Amino acid sequence: MAKRLRNVCGLAEDEKLWKIGRGFVVRDLPWSVEKLRALPPFEFENWAVIALGGIPNKTQVGDHGIDGRIYPVSATPERQGKAKGEFEFTDVWYPIQVKQRDKVGTPDIRDFEGVLTMHERTKGFYVAFDYSTDALTEIGQFFRKTGVVIVALTVQEILDEQLARKLA
Repeated sequence: MAKRLRNVCGLAEDEKLWKIGRGFVVRDLPWSVEKLRALPPFEFENWAVIALGGIPNKTQVGDHGIDGRIYPVSATPERQGKAKGEFEFTDVWYPIQVKQRDKVGTPDIRDFEGVLTMHERTKGFYVAFDYSTDALTEIGQFFRKTGVVIVALTVQEILDEQLARKLA
């Protein structure tokens, strides 16, 4: 958002300009990996899901490996009811799994593969601080075997706004 305010709107991130209505200030957001590591687990989970443009689960415990869902724009249903003011339910969504740990391993990825298979999803998103080489290899093997895509994102990639490259 700050990037758009700077680049598109031409506003400066400046406290003095903000006070007179000609700038903006961003407050209380975790800007670094260190701050994100310090967040409580469920707060970190919500941060990651929202950063991807997803909707966090209301259920935090017992979520069956789904911390949030992304509903792609291409899946927006037709307006149906009450003079076409209500949307029809859509079953097109992608699960998001978030782990607040340094090295996600193969067992973590295999658990998520089970979630994708059980819910018959064609794509899923996984967020962590980093992945083991074996975990990334497992993601590739799962894709070759099933055609299901797991997008492995690091927290640093989200902070660096490298999402467009990986989500394409």
